[in-house]
Amino acid sequence: MNEETVIAIMVISLFSTIFFTLYYYFQARNKERMALIEAGLDLSQFYKKKVQISQWLRLGILAVGIGIGLFIVGLMTQYQVQPITAVLKVSIIVLCGGIAMVVASYIDKPKQDKD
Repeated sequence: MNEETVIAIMVISLFSTIFFTLYYYFQARNKERMALIEAGLDLSQFYKKKVQISQWLRLGILAVGIGIGLFIVGLMTQYQVQPITAVLKVSIIVLCGGIAMVVASYIDKPKQDKD
């Protein structure tokens, strides 16, 4: 078989796997809910609204964290005693962004615990 045929088979296999996985997932979920309805049980657990932190607030916290990382890198560059590598600069920025994401998750956690 040539390369194009193999790629076509792989792409078709990928999409068919995704399709059938989603199909059987939704089919099983529907059967489960229908069984609960037939048993007369309450379905409110499936339709509760989840209180979530605003996506803009998360992005804002991430931007503040990256800004703090850039500020630290700027201070290190301005007052450097030894040469600072580019890897260290990037790692400080990514570390501050990661810390900001952890802070955002802790801010979101009390809102989820109320439900």
